[in-house]
Amino acid sequence: MVFGFFILITYWLAGEALSQWIGWPIPGNVVGLVLLWGTLTVLKKVPKGLADASSGLLRYLTLLFVPAGVGLIEHWDRLMANGLWMLLIIAVSTVSAALAMIGLFKLFRVERR
Repeated sequence: MVFGFFILITYWLAGEALSQWIGWPIPGNVVGLVLLWGTLTVLKKVPKGLADASSGLLRYLTLLFVPAGVGLIEHWDRLMANGLWMLLIIAVSTVSAALAMIGLFKLFRVERR
């Protein structure tokens, strides 16, 4: 399990370094996650230590919603002043993303037999 945490931290740091070095506006942890996904796709399997560390972290995933809740409470006035516009923007962007995905699926459709 310690080796799994080592792998996760290594990819996180590699993503941070790559993001800073290239100057991307993408957070380094997202870049590291994409690098990890690419590696696991090539390997076609998840090492046991990484699977153990990941499942241990997933148990506490709901704790990540606490900062979002605190942010909502902290910016309640702003939310009340602009809440309808925020909901409209979220709805339009969600529908746009869904339509874009449908278009991509149709464009790259693979016939199954």
